[in-house]
Amino acid sequence: MTLIEPFRIIMLNEAYGDLKSIYDFIAEESPDAAADMVDRILASIDLLKVFPHRYAIEFSYRGLPKQVRSLPVQPYVVYFRVLDRERVVRILTIRHSARRRPRRFA
Repeated sequence: MTLIEPFRIIMLNEAYGDLKSIYDFIAEESPDAAADMVDRILASIDLLKVFPHRYAIEFSYRGLPKQVRSLPVQPYVVYFRVLDRERVVRILTIRHSARRRPRRFA
């Protein structure tokens, strides 16, 4: 039996900034709820190490180097790319689901 090597997770600076903004916004009302929400998002991202392709493709344009997928963590959406050759999942940004989807990705 061969084990499949898990994907590495790489978060872009924008995604770290998004997590901080999410925490700061929720913490105005409840620091505990803010910590719980960030923990939920990070736990969901951690699951991408095993089967990152199971989530919906959001963007797949001829000009994009890789497809962009989305992971819902209500009420937020995590946008990411899967780099198969490198066995990497690159977290691009995290947005509230009520906001418009990003038009461009790095």
